[in-house]
Amino acid sequence: MGDLWLQYAFGYAPWVIFAVIVLVAYFATRGREREPAKVGQTFACARCGRRGAQSQMVTVSHEGAVTWYCPQCLSQ
Repeated sequence: MGDLWLQYAFGYAPWVIFAVIVLVAYFATRGREREPAKVGQTFACARCGRRGAQSQMVTVSHEGAVTWYCPQCLSQ
């Protein structure tokens, strides 16, 4: 009979420890403001598909449409 409480203690101990860790992590981080991930806008080359920032691409307008080309494709 004395070993019965010992089995329950060791059976539930991992769950209790996990719950304590999760609660501590939650209360430690709940007051912080989250910064959104900064994803820069990229443009794909119309010829080869290479992606780059707007400053690295060259625009070509034709009939009201704008296409973006990388410098390598524009020179060819």
